[in-house]
Amino acid sequence: MNEGYQMQREYKEALHLDNLRLLRYVGHTVYMGIQTKKGFKKAKLEKYYPLPHDVDESKKVYSKDEIDDFFSRKEPIITNGKLRGYLLADGSVQDIN
Repeated sequence: MNEGYQMQREYKEALHLDNLRLLRYVGHTVYMGIQTKKGFKKAKLEKYYPLPHDVDESKKVYSKDEIDDFFSRKEPIITNGKLRGYLLADGSVQDIN
């Protein structure tokens, strides 16, 4: 009986969160359509109305492997709309042949 009660409670909570997400999306869409003197309003959906299960990117903790992968990534060198090569993390350039 306890498991059934927990499943029912989790289902109702998930249904409630889905309704909140839908209402948040509709409210955010209307809010973004309001014009101001400087143009239209610009706000992220998560900052407009945060929900309990939203992930805050500013407080996210990255592992050492993710940080190393980010800094070892190649930065593309694009000129005139064409990929010319890659700028490596150590400052050297890798050409495309």
